[in-house]
Amino acid sequence: MSELLHIYLITNMISYEQWNTALISYFTSGMQRSTRIYLSIDNETLKSIGWQFQRENVFDNWVSSFLEAVKAKVVVDNQVNLNVLRGRNVNGLPRGVAFLVIMVLAANDMAEEVEVSESNYFKRLREILNLKGYGRPSGMTNGSNAEEPLWKEWNYWLMENGFEASAIRGNGGRMTYINYPISQSLLRRTDKDRLLVLFNEKQWRVQWDALNLFSQIRRLREQLPSHLRELVTSNKERHEAIADRIHEVHQQWLAEGRPNVLNGKVCNLNNRIFAGLYRDEDILFGSVNYYLYPKQVRGRQVTTIKLQNEDKTYDLIEERPGWYLPLDFQLSASDLENGQEYSITQPTEIKSLILPSRDFWILIPDPDSPDAGTYATWGQPPLGTLFILLCKKELLPDMERLRDEKLISWDEEVEPFDNSNWIELHQCMVTSQAWDGIFIKNQSLKDALQPSVSLSISFSDGLRIPKQNAFCHGYAPKVTVFGFYPQVELKVTRIIDNSLIFKTNVCTNIANTIEWAAPGDYIVSAICGNKSTSRFIKIVDWDSLTIEKNYIYEHISIDSMNCICGSLIKSL
Repeated sequence: MSELLHIYLITNMISYEQWNTALISYFTSGMQRSTRIYLSIDNETLKSIGWQFQRENVFDNWVSSFLEAVKAKVVVDNQVNLNVLRGRNVNGLPRGVAFLVIMVLAANDMAEEVEVSESNYFKRLREILNLKGYGRPSGMTNGSNAEEPLWKEWNYWLMENGFEASAIRGNGGRMTYINYPISQSLLRRTDKDRLLVLFNEKQWRVQWDALNLFSQIRRLREQLPSHLRELVTSNKERHEAIADRIHEVHQQWLAEGRPNVLNGKVCNLNNRIFAGLYRDEDILFGSVNYYLYPKQVRGRQVTTIKLQNEDKTYDLIEERPGWYLPLDFQLSASDLENGQEYSITQPTEIKSLILPSRDFWILIPDPDSPDAGTYATWGQPPLGTLFILLCKKELLPDMERLRDEKLISWDEEVEPFDNSNWIELHQCMVTSQAWDGIFIKNQSLKDALQPSVSLSISFSDGLRIPKQNAFCHGYAPKVTVFGFYPQVELKVTRIIDNSLIFKTNVCTNIANTIEWAAPGDYIVSAICGNKSTSRFIKIVDWDSLTIEKNYIYEHISIDSMNCICGSLIKSL
């Protein structure tokens, strides 16, 4: 390559900073808070992200553009300099994510190796970065001072923004630091190819949602190759993320006309939106109403979406990360029984919104405001959370079997529709983790209810700051560790100086009062044996609070003393 051509390419290429921002947006846009985020990446995904720049690519393809941008930023004289990626940029985004994606690409390549080892991993990383030599590259000789701070910064940023981090350190030895990228690798290219074979064999043309499709694949797990079988059976914490990736492959397969090989020029094509359920209850009359609750598409920001139902058009308006506002028309028992597909009139590249046909739905309280009294399909219920199971009546024997085995409990059964096949089980709670030896007719129901974690941390009481994962100093929350162990170690670490301000053994499922040293950012951790979990929390000084805009809400007077405001009864 001539020097002039090289200068032209470097000058006109998409910069490292642009790629870094685009990658963060891709992995977090359209994702619900509390979602576990994985930097699962491959060449097809990089192409998809590259096309969203909507400008000319000066390299042969978008993968080359990305690799050259990273190398231009961190590689000098066959040495890696990660100091330039420390911390965050002026927009508060961690600078090192694009380099971490490079590390995950190396892990994806290494997944084909018989032996997972440090030497194999760094051989792949050197090839990607075009570095000579063997072993760890120069500048990365000590993982704790090289790439690990970048992984920690990314994890902290995710937790600050309400997500769950998934990148974890290894247990020691040569896997200590390479376990970070390996923990992010989900579907390999060969896994996607095998899924296409399966889709074509079974001719799965039905528009299933991610849960239904994942359940179908798990039924065939004995027919799957070893790596794909392990993905859908082991490490339940990863199942939700893997189910979403498999669903994306299925959607692309359908969109391209069910080919044997996916078109490399059409990546992550999601031309359909899927909906969950939003449940509202009239506190005066006791009636229950269900509404469409459209779910946003991961990694895709669409400003205007219009849906057609009968003779009326509805705008899809973002309510919170991951979800649009519930649509203002009620669903019937027949809608739930058969599923529905609604036309999208704008934009043209999105064809429809789908309410899938399912045998059951899990509805949990609003995770952003647990006392609001609203329920929706916000995912698997956290440990210690009471939820509602909406299911067909033929699933009752399976539920009673699970209750007899003391795996789950509930208080009452309510029929939400007149003369229908649907029933609600109220005040449901998972009470044990010993699900592995239990078999029921509807295995999808068991897969959905079986807890994926054995520990979780919950904050209660205190003075919460709206729309932030923060509490006021002096009115901090109590901390409860929910789990299936009698006791766990509870630790609180202040991030700014990594100082331990609290450490003791506590009983699970009981609220604990913590003496927070001062306003600041903290990590709360619970550990029991080889099991652990962490949550970020911000304690904010009163002086840093801003005055929220005063909104005037409509209300309906009941009598001289009370009124109805939304779903609440308030005093006048």
